[in-house]
Amino acid sequence: MIPTYNISDFPTSQTIDDQFMLEQFEKLARPLKLQWPHKHSFYEIQWLTSGTSTNVIDYHQVTIEPNTLFFISPGQLHLMSKAEDVKGYSITFTEEFLMMHTPNKNALLELTFLDNSYSMPFFKLNEIAISEIEPFLNLLISEIQKDQKSATIIGNLLFAMLNSIQRLIAAEQINNQDLTSVVKYKLFRKLVEDNFKTESAIPFYADKLFITPHRVNEICKKVTGRAAGEVIRDRKLLESKRFLLHTHCNVGEISEELGFKDFSYFSRQFKKSEGMTPAAYRKAMYQKYQNSKQNY
Repeated sequence: MIPTYNISDFPTSQTIDDQFMLEQFEKLARPLKLQWPHKHSFYEIQWLTSGTSTNVIDYHQVTIEPNTLFFISPGQLHLMSKAEDVKGYSITFTEEFLMMHTPNKNALLELTFLDNSYSMPFFKLNEIAISEIEPFLNLLISEIQKDQKSATIIGNLLFAMLNSIQRLIAAEQINNQDLTSVVKYKLFRKLVEDNFKTESAIPFYADKLFITPHRVNEICKKVTGRAAGEVIRDRKLLESKRFLLHTHCNVGEISEELGFKDFSYFSRQFKKSEGMTPAAYRKAMYQKYQNSKQNY
């Protein structure tokens, strides 16, 4: 079973009600017997100032270098396979904490970089970006270190910092996506997350979003370049990878659990996506992850 960690599992005085934490990366106290890979129940932004870190997020390997922001969302499978002389900051917060400090119910949806399923999970900072974001970080550090720290001050500073990051990322995008489509897409992704095991039909999701199936496809293609059906299928395949690597279920049981039509259909879809059978993938990834755990 893949463990899910909460902010409270990382002991520190630099926290607000186990809903926000800011700590130097090299001083971060991790849980005893921390398991890799694992999931978070919270958002995390890592700001590396020196060193390098190799991370695997939902089976995509990313190497993070200095002056880079790295984003991890709740529920994502995370493995740090290698860390060399890493220094920087870890900023973690729950959805509830962020939403307590803004009246905008779509605030989280509008921060598109926090949902990195269709964008890069990191952002390289140039001098201009550092000069814009660093003052927020310094104010957050100053406040979280106080004996009488204020959740309101920290919440508003965090919200301002996140929106500053959003503006910087949007400015670098060649084709700025309209916010309405991005918000709808993220609502669609949330519905997929809640229903992908039992629902594959686009009309089901369209009804929930009060738009037509054609509009769902249009939004998905505009934001990600992929059709809605591909988004749903990819989520099923991602879950199948988790089952293959972290359970002893056979391929037929996994196929049934994820609502595929039949075993052979699941195997064909998997091989089409990954270039190998589910059984071959299980063997290859098991060896890779075992080696990765030994490196850290």
